[in-house]
Amino acid sequence: MELTIKEVALHLKIPIETLHRWVRQGKIPMQRNRGVYTIRQEMFERWADEHKLNIHSQSEEAQQDGEAVFDGVLPAMQRGGIFFDLQGDSKEDALQAAVERIPNLERIDRKIVLEKLLEREQMASTGIGHGVALPHPRANPGVGLMLPQITTCFFPKPVPYDAIDHHPVSVMMVLLSGSTKLHLSLLSKISFYLRNVSFREFLLTAPPAREILDKVAGME
Repeated sequence: MELTIKEVALHLKIPIETLHRWVRQGKIPMQRNRGVYTIRQEMFERWADEHKLNIHSQSEEAQQDGEAVFDGVLPAMQRGGIFFDLQGDSKEDALQAAVERIPNLERIDRKIVLEKLLEREQMASTGIGHGVALPHPRANPGVGLMLPQITTCFFPKPVPYDAIDHHPVSVMMVLLSGSTKLHLSLLSKISFYLRNVSFREFLLTAPPAREILDKVAGME
């Protein structure tokens, strides 16, 4: 059985754009036939086992996803909060500083979230370029969030982040969600916004929180 790139992305619980990048970088052995990328299921399962990725237990989340409703980037940013003047000399320090500020988490949940974020970074950097990073767990971190949230953090001193363009990161937007469907919807939408050069450059000025939310409200 051949799996399409969309099916593989769903199994891995990552955005299809990320999977396309992995294919270009040779990180996953997908073949192109008549313009369509596919991979044999047994090869995909072997590759996942080699990388210690669990692609088999999805039934519970699939049921949850059937009831999920995406309410937009703006509400997610309001729930996650906006924080300024964070410090970090490394990616790990920066992620820890961000996790300490994420609202709606218990202390024990912060440890879990940090572990999941670092685990995700080991697979591939979430630094999307132009000074921006979108850290997120590969899957539901299991911390009981009912609705997705984005915690936006600004670092006056840019942080080395292994970003795709090798530039350090000044803006970090941490995405958390309790369901795959909500997560992918949120990641797709905020990624679309960040492809807007004027919005990205606006963020890099570290404007006041109210101005950021007003800007996002206008885009939505």
